[in-house]
Amino acid sequence: MKTPVALFVFNRLERTIKTIEALRKARGAHDTDLYVFCDGANEYESDSQKSKVFEVREFIKSIRGFKTIQIFEHSLNLGLTNSIVNGLSFMLKNNTSVIVLEDDIVVGKDFLNFMNKALIRYENEPRIAAISGYSFPINEIQPYLTRTGSCWGWATYKRVWDDFIKKRDQLNLDLIATQEQQLFNVYGHVYSDMFLQTKQGIIQSWAVEFYLYYFSQKQFFLMPGVNLIANEGFDGSGAHSKKGNFLTDNNPIRSLSESTFPPQILEEKHIRGKIEKLYQQGYAKPSMINSFVNKIKSVLLGNENNHH
Repeated sequence: MKTPVALFVFNRLERTIKTIEALRKARGAHDTDLYVFCDGANEYESDSQKSKVFEVREFIKSIRGFKTIQIFEHSLNLGLTNSIVNGLSFMLKNNTSVIVLEDDIVVGKDFLNFMNKALIRYENEPRIAAISGYSFPINEIQPYLTRTGSCWGWATYKRVWDDFIKKRDQLNLDLIATQEQQLFNVYGHVYSDMFLQTKQGIIQSWAVEFYLYYFSQKQFFLMPGVNLIANEGFDGSGAHSKKGNFLTDNNPIRSLSESTFPPQILEEKHIRGKIEKLYQQGYAKPSMINSFVNKIKSVLLGNENNHH
């Protein structure tokens, strides 16, 4: 049985169409149950802005090519954080796992097959928090495990998500041992600052909370090695810079050859070294420094304003 897909949309019709069309072409789509969560318009928005929400909803009703399609339309604007937290909690009441997409994630043809295969492989492995369709541009071709994951085209289990929701309000940086603080941040204070800004209400990011949760549990993300998704939200339609960033530049969708899962549940030193080098080089660029505040909100883990 295929793991269902939860897709979260709002008011970006062109992005939504592209996301759906790519997903429909992925191998295994016709055997996949699709759940679409449509957030409501902000009451203070103009009529033209509200009409964009309506256009997306009309398109969603025309979707074909999946085993089943269920649509959930919210009358109020929940925001991305509440949409995803509520939507995934709903999905995992009756499913052991879920694949998660947002409306700026375009998947490759091998995405669904890899996600389903990996979800089955690690279903009973408590040290695996999630599966990613994204892979860092670090010249790997085989799947690898990392403590630093990505919520760009990803999947998780009921056992993980339920525990995260249970412990979410008690999350704090003290859960991370001093010797692992830099491992958590990868570079500088990127994710510590992001988490603190979330707790202070400056930004809203469910994903940095999820990251802190699974990191503190010493769990891992499985990455596919070759990149199986494209994040096309760095076009100015969300909170992202039009210039893209070091996690998406020169990182196209690739085909997945016969893959071998890691023989051990650990992050190999050469993988960590490549990820750290990627961050160091990325943040060293002048354009990255100038847009640091934007990146703290958008890099890797996403944020409330991505769509809302």
